[in-house]
Amino acid sequence: MKPPLGKVQAWTELLRTPLPHLEVEVFAQLHPVRVDQADGVTLLRIQPGQEVKRALAPWTRRFGTTVPVFTSLEAEANDLLGAPEEASRWLRERPLLCCAVPVLDDLLIAARGMTAQVATCGITRAARELAYAAAGLVMAASQRWPGAQIPWADAKNRPTLRLVAQAIDLALVAQDHERALAWMRWMLGRDSDAAHGWRSLVDSLRQPDASQP
Repeated sequence: MKPPLGKVQAWTELLRTPLPHLEVEVFAQLHPVRVDQADGVTLLRIQPGQEVKRALAPWTRRFGTTVPVFTSLEAEANDLLGAPEEASRWLRERPLLCCAVPVLDDLLIAARGMTAQVATCGITRAARELAYAAAGLVMAASQRWPGAQIPWADAKNRPTLRLVAQAIDLALVAQDHERALAWMRWMLGRDSDAAHGWRSLVDSLRQPDASQP
């Protein structure tokens, strides 16, 4: 049974609510980068700072999703799916949350539940716009450390990296191969373990002239 049109519109509005607040400077301020060294390799961890964690706790209790298994992009998001108007109001009243990785992660996980119930261009487009913008923030936050690793094996990195993984998946669905390739190459450069198995996909999607010397 399809949800009513009003619910579909509310889901679309929820996914669009953070977009005006996604700024590189704000994201960097809210997610300080931890830099470590291990066996000569620079390791980064991009996760919310204390300000975000304090603001995040009520959101997580009310709307938080379950944790996806390893590289999965799906999880249970019933609280968000059931109350999109309330979630949108929370974000409008607490704009700091709009730029928080855990909230963006929750929204993109929920977007999969939305499209599973009703495949509309509006929801798909809104999810893609949000994922693309979020992936850009993650890449910008790490650009001061070229070549540094952000390993998926570190579970605390996964919400942040999952934003890029969501963007890759949505780009592939839209056959936006140029963007998907750029983000997959970025992920492969940041995680030498290549947990998602994208290396072979990159090879298969390369433009015809990409292999030329």
